[in-house]
Parts: sequence; C-alpha cells; structure tokens
Amino acid sequence: METNPSEQWPADAQQRLVALERAFADAEHRAQKYAQERDSALVQSKTLQKETHQLQRDYASLRLQKGGFGFKSLLFAGMVGTFLGVGVCYLFFRPTNLEKETFRQFREQHQFNMELAISKGEFAQVDSLLKISLQQPGYQPIRPELEFTRKIAGAAWRRCER
Repeated sequence: METNPSEQWPADAQQRLVALERAFADAEHRAQKYAQERDSALVQSKTLQKETHQLQRDYASLRLQKGGFGFKSLLFAGMVGTFLGVGVCYLFFRPTNLEKETFRQFREQHQFNMELAISKGEFAQVDSLLKISLQQPGYQPIRPELEFTRKIAGAAWRRCER
C-alpha cells in the first residue's frame, strides 16, 4: 500500500508547506499585478513619446512658418534704438565751434558801430571798444581775432594821421 507522503511529514512541516504555498500564490499574484502595471506604464510611455514627438514636429513647423520672427524683431529693435541714440546724442551733445559762435555774436553786436566809427574817422572809439572786448571773459576764445582786428584798425588809424 502506498502511503501518502504528506501523512509521513510532521505537522509543523505541513504548516510551513501551506505557508510557503500561500506565499508563493501571493508572489505570483503580485508578479501578475506588477506585470500589468508595467504593461500599462509601457503603453503610457509610448503614448507620451508619441505626444512629445508630435509637439516637437509642431514646434519645428511653427518655427519655419514664423521665419525667425524673434531674431528679426530683436535686430530691428536694436537698429531703431541705435539710430534713436545717435539722433538724441547729435541733438543734445553735438560738437559746437565755440570760436565761430562767439565771433558771430561779437560781429552782431559791434560790427555796425565799428564800421560807422571807422567811416567817421573815430579810430580811438574802435580801439577802446576792442580793448574792452579783449578784457571780457566771454570773448577769450576769439582773442586772436580781436587782436588782429585791433592791429588792422591801428594801421588804418596811423595811415589816416599822416
């Protein structure tokens, strides 16, 4: 007669065997659960990869449609800013010829009176006007021109005295 091998084992061995079978069944159940989760994660990953690839293609086509609008607008804004900056600097900080402006002012103030005095032969009045002008700080940039004019007026005065 054949004996059942489970009858020959002690009771605690049978309990351990039952516990091992339950643990094995739980492990198989978890393995199936993890396999399903892995499969769903792979499907989800593939879906996300497809969406990402589609977004990249859409972005590339949009960039081609725009034609680099950002760079062009940046370049345009830089050029406009440069031209405006140059224009503002020219308006407010342009170099002026101080001697030319000072001489123009002197000529407007004194030319008629000097010509009138010379035509009347009043060279002393012209000489005193030029001496006073030489001492004024506003006329220092044109000092050489004033001295030249004074020498010319002095030469004309000496010529008329003879």
